[in-house]
Amino acid sequence: MTNNNKVEIVEGKKELQFIDAENREDFPPEPKGMRYIHFYGGTKNYRAYIAPEDISRADFMEKYPEYVPEQNKPIYENKGIIVRADPKYPCPGFYIFGLNKTYRAFDLLDDITFLRYSFILKKTKEGMRKELGLNYAHLLSNEKSDVFVNVHFWLVPVEGTTSPDLLDFDVKEYLSSFSPKKEMDKILSYNERLRNYFKKIDLVKQDNDLYANLIKMGM
Repeated sequence: MTNNNKVEIVEGKKELQFIDAENREDFPPEPKGMRYIHFYGGTKNYRAYIAPEDISRADFMEKYPEYVPEQNKPIYENKGIIVRADPKYPCPGFYIFGLNKTYRAFDLLDDITFLRYSFILKKTKEGMRKELGLNYAHLLSNEKSDVFVNVHFWLVPVEGTTSPDLLDFDVKEYLSSFSPKKEMDKILSYNERLRNYFKKIDLVKQDNDLYANLIKMGM
């Protein structure tokens, strides 16, 4: 069963429609010339906005930030690097590291952005260990020929004191085992705790200082 609704009109933007469903496989075929931009949450487990077929998820979130659910709003954003809970899988502590400029592979990033990226990844993992009690996480990158996919990294948390070898770890099965309704409060709590951690260590200042120092080095 699906529920077709409209969101409020935002001045200067077209009205968007969305469909809520209990399971991702419940969504009907996409209308011609359109595509679904999925998030977990809504009145059921999943919400799909009906958007033009030529818009990527990243572009959608930049153009329509007011429609990004609270759980997927950035926990860190500075100089083109954005960290947020992944919008597809409701796994607490599963964070995606995106860029507001499009790169098709991580070796195509300029050196300064890549070094800042690495630094922010480390500081996020540090916060996950200290504030969330997540000792282990698999670091994954995604490079696809799909024109809608920008290079990004994920931290996939593994709760507990041990971690399975990545080659023996079915990532999709693991991430699909989490329920939006059951995990929402935990995801929101994790987000807030990491935001507070970033403020405590003044990550923006550390990031800006790193950027300035790399510029001075002529990179």
